[in-house]
Amino acid sequence: MSVWWCVPSARDGGGTLPAWKEKGYKTALWRSTGVERDVPADLVMTGDYPGYYQATNRLIKTVLDADKSCDWVVCGGDDTLPDARNPEDIAIECSTYFLVRTGRSTHGVMQPTGDPWLDGQGRIIERIAGSPWIGREFCERANLGNGPWWPEYTHCFGDEELQNVATRLGVFWQRPDLTHEHHNWARARGDQRDMPEFLREANSPQHWAKYKALYERRKAGGFPGSEVLR
Repeated sequence: MSVWWCVPSARDGGGTLPAWKEKGYKTALWRSTGVERDVPADLVMTGDYPGYYQATNRLIKTVLDADKSCDWVVCGGDDTLPDARNPEDIAIECSTYFLVRTGRSTHGVMQPTGDPWLDGQGRIIERIAGSPWIGREFCERANLGNGPWWPEYTHCFGDEELQNVATRLGVFWQRPDLTHEHHNWARARGDQRDMPEFLREANSPQHWAKYKALYERRKAGGFPGSEVLR
C-alpha cells in the first residue's frame, strides 16, 4: 500500500516536501517552467502552470496509472504539514469507513480538520477541502471521470466546490482528530506577513471576485459536470 502527496510547488526544495517524505508518503510535485526541477520527489512533472486544479488532476492521474498499490492521495499546498500518524494507518481507516457507508472503499474524500486556524467565520478548514485525502474511486469517477478537482478554477474556490460536491454525494468525512497544519503566509501577524511573489495575482481582489462568481454560478446550477461515472 502507498499513499501519495500530490501538489504543485513553486517553493525552494518543494516547500514542506521533506516532512511528507519523512512520514512515509510517496511524493509527486508539479514544478512550473523555470522553477528548479531537482527536488527529491518520487515524481516530478513540469510545464507551464495550468493552475492548481488542472496540475493536481494531472499529477493524480499519473500516480494512479503508475502505482496500482495507491488507493489514497493527499492534496493541499507545499506549505502544509502532514499529520503525525502513519499514512498507511489513516488510509486503512478511510477505506474501512467508506466501505461501510457507501459500499466502495475508496469512493470518498476525507479532510483532517484539527488545524485551529480561525477567521471571522470560525475554523477555516471546516469550510473547505483544503488538504484532503481523496480515494482512488472518487478520483477516477468524479466530474464524469475527469479528476476530483473542477478544472475551471485556478487557485481559489475549487476546494470549496470539492467539499460541497462530496457532501452532496454523501462521501465527505471530516476528522478533527487529524491535523494538516497549514503554514499559510496570511497566518502570520502584522509585519511578519510576507506573501510570496508567485501568489500575488492569485490573492488579488480581481482573481478572488472572478472565481467567487464562477463558484456561485456553479453552486446555483447544482455544480454541472460534477456527476459521478457509474
